[in-house]
Amino acid sequence: MAESQKKLTFFEAASIVAGYGIGGGIMAVPYLASLTGIVPLVLILLTAYCLSLLLHLMAVEIMLRDGENGQMVELFGKYLFKGRLAGFITWLVFGMIVAAFIASLSAYIAGGGEILMELIKIPVWAGHCITYAIAAGVVFFGLKVLGISEKYAVMAIILLILSLALASLRLPYALPLFAKGHSNASLALFGMSMFSFFALFSVPQVVQGLSWNKRLIPRAIAMGMAINGVVTLILVLISLGVSREVTRIAIIGLGQALGSWANGIGSLFILLAMLTTYWSVSFALAVVVQERLGWGQRLSWLVATLPSFLIVIVRVSDFLGFMRMAGGAIAVLVAIMIVPLLNATRRHGPVSDPAWTMGIWGAPIFQVLVVLAFLLMAVGSLITIS
Repeated sequence: MAESQKKLTFFEAASIVAGYGIGGGIMAVPYLASLTGIVPLVLILLTAYCLSLLLHLMAVEIMLRDGENGQMVELFGKYLFKGRLAGFITWLVFGMIVAAFIASLSAYIAGGGEILMELIKIPVWAGHCITYAIAAGVVFFGLKVLGISEKYAVMAIILLILSLALASLRLPYALPLFAKGHSNASLALFGMSMFSFFALFSVPQVVQGLSWNKRLIPRAIAMGMAINGVVTLILVLISLGVSREVTRIAIIGLGQALGSWANGIGSLFILLAMLTTYWSVSFALAVVVQERLGWGQRLSWLVATLPSFLIVIVRVSDFLGFMRMAGGAIAVLVAIMIVPLLNATRRHGPVSDPAWTMGIWGAPIFQVLVVLAFLLMAVGSLITIS
């Protein structure tokens, strides 16, 4: 692939990060927020953003100190795993990541198919097929096409959410500052918020795409996560403010409040959110597979995308089940290994003076906070809210 095809603009890189996480939060956060209220939501969302950002900036410093644009699995094997079992452990981690990714991707194929079924009145299996064709088709063409697609999709998402926000202004608002919900609702909301910001495996693509100006990398990641958070917050405010009942899929209750036209706008909004996530996650998985197995780009693409489609077609689990599986597995993996990996690259990485480092924000106290946050995310992602 030519170097020009691997370069990203700043907004394209930010859009890849935003697209990676936006689908999960959009689907689940409004309902959970209805059980806690607006004040806890804002506090939880800000906390989740800051702690998630620290994790992603750790990944940036790791990659800059390594200097080879390797994927996280390969970096784990290079710096953390030693001894006779090093190879086995690396393959085990690879398997865990692939399983978690496929679970997450299956959620978006399942959700996209259900939305298309309602939007254009087709059988759900046909909706799954169309969603897969659009989702996997973009990833087939590589990083630059991914960046461009994410950019325009994120712009469309912003326009759609703003149209819903403007339409909601004509209705009376009743935002609950605090709510008496399930006793575990706050922890579940924190877990889903952390999951919605999680875009760790998009960092290598951002580092590669912005290699022409490495100082833009942390800014692009911060901006992408901020876009994700703002869009999620706006949807929550609209859903809680005007919906008579905040449903598990927020657009259902929102459509009942705003009118039937909002169902179409909202469904398109949710579909785009899930597509952007699928693009970023499946591209990251394809590159992970390509590096670990040494396969070509096309075969790696097929391995990264086809299993999620097959899982949905045979109906292994429902949407929220997929989300819990993926969120819990990824959280444990991150909590255990990213912080030690950062310290290992600081000691043994070939680039002793990278173009950017975390400075004081990479100190041990912040490393501990990140580990604790992702352990809580794992617990929160497994909580069942009735």
